[in-house]
Amino acid sequence: MPGTYTQSTESAERWPHGTFLAELAGSSESVKTLLSLGTLRSYEPGETLLTEGLHETFVLLLLSGVTKVTALTEDGDTALLAVRIGGDLVGEFAAFDNRPRSATVTAAGRATARRIGQRDFLGCLDRRPVAALAVSRMLVRKNRWSVRRRGDFSGCPVATRVARVLVDLVEDYGQPSRGRFLIGPRLTQAEIAGLVGAKERRVHHVLGALAEQEIIQVGYSRITVVSPAGLRRAARLTEPDD
Repeated sequence: MPGTYTQSTESAERWPHGTFLAELAGSSESVKTLLSLGTLRSYEPGETLLTEGLHETFVLLLLSGVTKVTALTEDGDTALLAVRIGGDLVGEFAAFDNRPRSATVTAAGRATARRIGQRDFLGCLDRRPVAALAVSRMLVRKNRWSVRRRGDFSGCPVATRVARVLVDLVEDYGQPSRGRFLIGPRLTQAEIAGLVGAKERRVHHVLGALAEQEIIQVGYSRITVVSPAGLRRAARLTEPDD
């Protein structure tokens, strides 16, 4: 259903660090053009934005909220591939190759987006090379994550899933400061619970335990990662390659 989006869209600097629109901060005209395309849509918590396997070619430019990107594994389980927030682009694979959706995107909380048709989206990239380059960089990053993370959540306990989501958020949106990383998106514990498929009280307990271990600091809808190495150990992940 159509919604009302009230946040100012005049400046790319308003978009969270690490998002697609934030990367276009040096080209405000490209941002304005993208934000003028398509139609505004709003989504309720748990609502599906894109469905794996469907033949559709539009893209969604997320404006607000938090979404989770999932895909079915070979054994029928659902794997969490990524987290996407306001300022990110989803659904662009199908716009480029006209093939079925490769993943499902679901709102973890209320979300808004601009639904942009394939012709308008590709036409914008033709006219604005800066935007096309930003999309290319984003595609490379997404592909690396998909290869690495598909099936990653199968059989993982809640504590591991929470830690892995936080690792994702640090690597995609973390703002470094004196060896710490402030996670850019403002996430409620309910939204984190929605991302990992767990009860909110269980997530509250996990975050509290990570804070007690001085791995993270929890503020009002903000999480700061104090020990990235400790978080990776909690997520049962090896250290990244140099």
